[in-house]
Amino acid sequence: MCQNALILFLKAPLVGRVKTRLAQHLGDENATALYRLMCEQLLCLTAPHDVDVIVAYDDEAHSPLPAYLENKSLFYQRGKDLGERMKNAFEIVFEQGYTSAILVGSDIPEVDEHILQETFTLLSHNDALLSPTLDGGYYCIGFHAHTFCQEAFWGITYSQKDVYVKTLSKMEHLRVAKGAMLRDIDTLDDLRAFTCKDFTTPLAHFARSVLSTLSHISVIIPVFHENETLLKTLAHLRKMAQSQNYEIIVVDTHEKTTVECLALQDVHIILAPKGRASQMNEGARKARGEILLFLHADTLLPNAWDTLIKESLHINKAGAFSLGIDDARYAFRFIETMANLRTSFTQIPYGDQAQFFQSSFFRELDGYAKIPLMEDVEIMKRIKKQGEKIDLLKPKALTSSRRWQKEGILYTTLRNRILSCLYWIGISPKHLVKHYKTHQK
Repeated sequence: MCQNALILFLKAPLVGRVKTRLAQHLGDENATALYRLMCEQLLCLTAPHDVDVIVAYDDEAHSPLPAYLENKSLFYQRGKDLGERMKNAFEIVFEQGYTSAILVGSDIPEVDEHILQETFTLLSHNDALLSPTLDGGYYCIGFHAHTFCQEAFWGITYSQKDVYVKTLSKMEHLRVAKGAMLRDIDTLDDLRAFTCKDFTTPLAHFARSVLSTLSHISVIIPVFHENETLLKTLAHLRKMAQSQNYEIIVVDTHEKTTVECLALQDVHIILAPKGRASQMNEGARKARGEILLFLHADTLLPNAWDTLIKESLHINKAGAFSLGIDDARYAFRFIETMANLRTSFTQIPYGDQAQFFQSSFFRELDGYAKIPLMEDVEIMKRIKKQGEKIDLLKPKALTSSRRWQKEGILYTTLRNRILSCLYWIGISPKHLVKHYKTHQK
């Protein structure tokens, strides 16, 4: 028996129990297969010569062990939550007589022999070790038996972005070494980032093969009583695309105001609480594309819209089309001209211009703000504040003139401009929405 222990924190690779966020996009079988490969890759690493490898296994049902755990030193995790299970794992190995121990998670495929050696070297010169992940958590934590700190596992919500910071604060009385920052694989964006690197492992090959089957663009269409326009929009969307590498996500409310009225084919139907922002955010959460396009149900995209968007986001992170109005009358030519001049001056495109984003960037922004109106303006203002360019494409997205026709051209135009001005000077959307009627058949 060595003096040092490497605790590998693994779960049973059961369908529906591992990598659940990835499973929403890849399916349960693919997500489980990825997790199996992560575990196999970790177990194939050669630990430092003076280190014993011990698996802390999470499987309450004690189902048959996978082949990669044969002949491995193993004990089952105990505890009500992740923090308690990790604390108990350290106590078990210290009770066995080990003087130092490092615990490593199972979903960090960038962990290699060099990193393992470095972590034990760092721990040997310090009281403890904590190695962060890019999402605010950590993938590696270590102690000596005489410096073990139970408090490091108390009161931590492990799904939050402040896990590393809070854990470190509970270890402030110790001299804590910091290992390399790595990315764990919890989300589709994480998996894409991993496959961009030059890894040639079975895990990397499988991940690339799975991602190659996903759509490149996710078109997200929020609907509320849109049965008069949606079928036309979908038909035009398909006609104008240059390739078939996209998916369509229609997000209705729980009232099912549209999807039960129409025979929709080849679309993903999702339900969400009423509100354009909440519906679009839910669609983005379920989207599988590297690009997110948010399309109003009464807006028609220009020819080759998919190619135009891909070319734009090869350089930029967000953009939109110019505004067109699907009506030949002179008054509407004037309205769209003035709207495009405004957009050119402010660099703030509205939602009816079909806003699009790199999916990873949209998630960094935490999506649309949960406000009842002006969510399209608010997110663009945030992007500008960050110093990012918003690409404004010349081809027009044609929005329907139905609102102007039903409510009056002059009234609708003045109302929209007044509401926009009031929002820009700081009036809450909660007050403005009272003066903006939601479209309903």
